[in-house]
Amino acid sequence: MDTSVVVLRDQLRQAVEECSARGLVFAAKWAAEQLCNLSPTTLGFKLPASHASFTQESAQAALDAEEKDSVSLAKCLFDLREFERAAYKLQKCSGPRAVFLRLYSQYLSRERRVGEAAPNSNKSAASDTALSAEESDRRRTAGEADRELLAIRDELEALDSDSSIDAFQLYLLGLVHKALGQRLHAQEALLRSVCAYEFNWSAWQLLETCVDTVQQPVEQLSAKVSGAGWMQHAFMAQLLVEQFGSGNNEFGVHHRVLEQLFPNSQFVLGLRAVRHYSMREFEEARQLFVQLQHADPYALELSDIHSNILYVMEDRARLGELAHRCAALDRFRPETCCVIGNYYSLRREHEKAVGYFQRALQLDNKYLAAWTLMGHEFIEMKNTAAAVDAYRHAVDTDTRDYRAWYGLGQTYEMLNMPHYACSYYMRAAALRPYDSRMWCALGSCYEASSQRTPAIESYRRALLGTAENEAVAITRLAHLYDDAGDRAKAAYYFQLLVEHAVKNAGALQDTAPSNSGLPLQGQGQMDELATACLFLASYEHDRGNPSVALRYLAQVVDGANSGGISQQRVDEAKAMMRA
Repeated sequence: MDTSVVVLRDQLRQAVEECSARGLVFAAKWAAEQLCNLSPTTLGFKLPASHASFTQESAQAALDAEEKDSVSLAKCLFDLREFERAAYKLQKCSGPRAVFLRLYSQYLSRERRVGEAAPNSNKSAASDTALSAEESDRRRTAGEADRELLAIRDELEALDSDSSIDAFQLYLLGLVHKALGQRLHAQEALLRSVCAYEFNWSAWQLLETCVDTVQQPVEQLSAKVSGAGWMQHAFMAQLLVEQFGSGNNEFGVHHRVLEQLFPNSQFVLGLRAVRHYSMREFEEARQLFVQLQHADPYALELSDIHSNILYVMEDRARLGELAHRCAALDRFRPETCCVIGNYYSLRREHEKAVGYFQRALQLDNKYLAAWTLMGHEFIEMKNTAAAVDAYRHAVDTDTRDYRAWYGLGQTYEMLNMPHYACSYYMRAAALRPYDSRMWCALGSCYEASSQRTPAIESYRRALLGTAENEAVAITRLAHLYDDAGDRAKAAYYFQLLVEHAVKNAGALQDTAPSNSGLPLQGQGQMDELATACLFLASYEHDRGNPSVALRYLAQVVDGANSGGISQQRVDEAKAMMRA
């Protein structure tokens, strides 16, 4: 076995031990999973420099050893979720491990009380008075909780000023700053934490939620974590998938490093699956999720994304099978409720779907997917007020959720408020700059508010993104330039539309509704192509190219044989041929 692999194995084993001792079970689980999937050789790949171990000064290590029994008791209480008792038992302890566990217990106790005081998402108040009393009580509890957070923060900052704070305490400081809404302070503390000790995956995940790539270039962030060893690749790969989807090619660089180190890791395979999902390559993503399911049939992680894929593919049988499997494993997991909600949504039972999304939020009120999906259900039920409320909860939970911003745009577009819709679509487009759907929606809103120039810019920007809405953007650009009187540019985009149809279906007359690859469907699709040919025929005739014009007109007449083109368009073509 390579010596570098032996070192990495020892580092991961220590990470499992250190994270477990502090109650960071998700970080410990992640490290253990990578440990069990570590490649026996690096195949010539040179591991980036890492922090070999979590080290302490001799005085701190001595304190931890002296307080080991008290910490063991507190950890047992912590595992039993008796956070107040755990913190109480450690009041007289001053070792770094005891201090972390005491403050972390206080933080989790605060989180639990705030969650219990939060208003129920599916409960309607009996009266405005009752609502006001409940809201008053919730705010009072939140105020007390904030005072607790400030006390935890002050104690950690005192340790920092004495230069006695360790990597795990820096992580907790970042967690508190994030809860207080101090995102930049949280990011600074977390960067220090991961650079001091890279194997705390919880710190990396929290750092990812503090990053706003709209304001902060990803290259700048990559430079800041470049000294954090190989874990930077896991972080950057997840960040690029979560925040850029299909629009960044750097993902492959980081993912290849992870594949070489952990060839059978479910985390690495899951990144690939989510990447395909973001690129809307649903069949490829589904096959990877099936592989994940076979590798660990009892895992529920990412099952909500798997259900989203099956929902979009309208695969009711597989979605029902997934819902039954998740319910049999654990029906009290937010992911399970989300999967079942998607199943009922596909069956058009929207009220039941909303009920399951609300149950997911009862289990975890920060479960972002449930807020967004519930907003979608309210849109289907034509309840725009409830949809707006759900989407706003989603963006309050995470301002980087482009789906929620896009949902808000759709809702206000339904309410015939294009100016509001434009602002929300712009937020979505800023978060997903390579997703053509965002730019097409923005362009449509600009058209609705008679803003031709920004509409043209939006549709042109859509052509730089995914090819999914390419035909829609081309069609709208052609009509906008035609309306503006710029026949040359209109002809250019109408020609692009015809070429797009030929590329996807072989020839215009073969572009039947049943096998078309264009987003537009049926007669509307064929009529758009016929309109393009009629415009190009007129344009070429005016330019003195009658033979080219006749060729376009012939395509319209011949295309009528396969159906889809309206008789009006065929009559126009024949009339132009006789003229």
